Amino acid sequence: MIGFEICDRGEAEYEGSRFFGDPVVPEKWADKEPWPEDDIFMCQINLEDLKGFDTEGLLPEEGYLYFFADVSDGIIIHPILSLDEPDTIYEDCNMGFEDETSDDIFTDWVIKFGKGNGSILSREGDRIALLEFDPRHTQMDFLKGIGGRVRVSVTESELRSGDLSGAVTDVVR
Repeated sequence: MIGFEICDRGEAEYEGSRFFGDPVVPEKWADKEPWPEDDIFMCQINLEDLKGFDTEGLLPEEGYLYFFADVSDGIIIHPILSLDEPDTIYEDCNMGFEDETSDDIFTDWVIKFGKGNGSILSREGDRIALLEFDPRHTQMDFLKGIGGRVRVSVTESELRSGDLSGAVTDVVR
């Protein structure tokens, strides 16, 4: 398990690991988004930021793990593992969602790895949590009504193959 904390906003580098703001993505994604149309950009993890933490080698050493979320009725998170070089700041990614969420989705929230209330790569039975955090302990007001820790998990074989389409989102109360 790798702990993380969500830190002060507005100080994230585009290539860094963070919640919200504008993702840095492969240019082809700006033409054809590989996530559901009703999803907001939630989080990106630069896998280089995990060097020294992923002791099991579950993730590639380079690339990005992205999380897009449908927050229209609770929360369903869709993770995408990309090994393509991100070269485009996708400023239009969360446009149109202002009324449904809040201005917080346009602000960068820096992720620091090592310790904290959130975690990635924790094991729960035969599943691996790609992301687990409690929005009630953040300043992201529009997520606080979810009512528990949010966990996105896949099987180890799905993770190692890079196919995260079988991911499951749970709210742990």
